[in-house]
Amino acid sequence: MKCFNHPGMDAVGSCKNCFKGVCVQCAKDTGIGVVCSAPCEEEVKSIRAMVERNRKVYPFAARNHFKNAIWLTAMAAVFIVYGLVTHRGLFTIAFGAVLLLGAAFSVFSGRRMTRL
Repeated sequence: MKCFNHPGMDAVGSCKNCFKGVCVQCAKDTGIGVVCSAPCEEEVKSIRAMVERNRKVYPFAARNHFKNAIWLTAMAAVFIVYGLVTHRGLFTIAFGAVLLLGAAFSVFSGRRMTRL
């Protein structure tokens, strides 16, 4: 592969953002990869910052899934008890069951996130 800016020179790597071949003169090491220009360097650093923020959010998101499961279970209990006590019919009890399914889904999602 040849350098994008210097077609007569062999490339020593490719830009982490635009994937153009870069020679020794054009390559700039950012610590997380080789880039060809300042705009590509800014883009790579921006993407790296987003990845780091997402890594920090995972534990918080998993906790929120468990909190949501508690609320969904409480609301399911309210609807099921209300449906049974007032004899309002199957719809209210079925809605409570759907909320229980949502709580179970939330718990499983939270567990999956904690493993990541």
